[in-house]
Amino acid sequence: MRLFKFRKKDIALRDKEVHLLSDKTPFAIQEAYKALRTNLIFSMPEDGCKTILITSSVQGEAKSTTAVNLAIAFAQNGNKVLLIDCDLRLPTDAAKLKVKGTPGLTDVLVGMNSINEVIRALPTGMHFLPAGTVPPNPTELLGSDQMSMLLRSLRNHYEYIVLDTPPINAVADAAILSGEASGVAIVVRQNMATEESIDSAISALEFAGARILGFIFTGVENEKQNAYRKSGYYGYGYAQSAARANKK
Repeated sequence: MRLFKFRKKDIALRDKEVHLLSDKTPFAIQEAYKALRTNLIFSMPEDGCKTILITSSVQGEAKSTTAVNLAIAFAQNGNKVLLIDCDLRLPTDAAKLKVKGTPGLTDVLVGMNSINEVIRALPTGMHFLPAGTVPPNPTELLGSDQMSMLLRSLRNHYEYIVLDTPPINAVADAAILSGEASGVAIVVRQNMATEESIDSAISALEFAGARILGFIFTGVENEKQNAYRKSGYYGYGYAQSAARANKK
């Protein structure tokens, strides 16, 4: 599985600096997301809707920015894609996309709204389900039968569903939802995530029986590159072994 590297200056970590993927986005960044999209497609060759869970080991690794732009990249490819903000404690996707965050997922799960009332069709071509009203019991809602039934229904309407979940070392939400996903991608920011935090994230996902697709590296410092790789977006590795490689 490829690993993807996004240079520090090319990926924003604060909401006010978020750059949504568009035809005005610098070419190198567009190509990086296209490469990420292509490799995820080849990592999940099975038929039917693919549900991709995005998480990180700690907060502040550009996880949500990556999830939003990945969903846009699939929409640009002509795919029918739905982004769901599953970070019910600190939802940020609605602010990034400049849409209302309520009602949303939680309101559907507790029966306050229907799914058709809360899904937003965006100019980017994708659909978006915001987190909704912040609940007192987010983990229980995400692990509920209602959530499983909702995802089962949504898979009949989309080719790709992207789940933006909280950092896995902070709360159990990502591990609980991983059973609903075709695969999990872990966002890792250089000089923020530690070897121990990444190892802990992998262990939690393995314990939950998740299918780990690989890492998406963000905030990578410039490296010595040849002319073809001057954009700085490249790298190869395997999710199961990369975090532990230095221990051997």
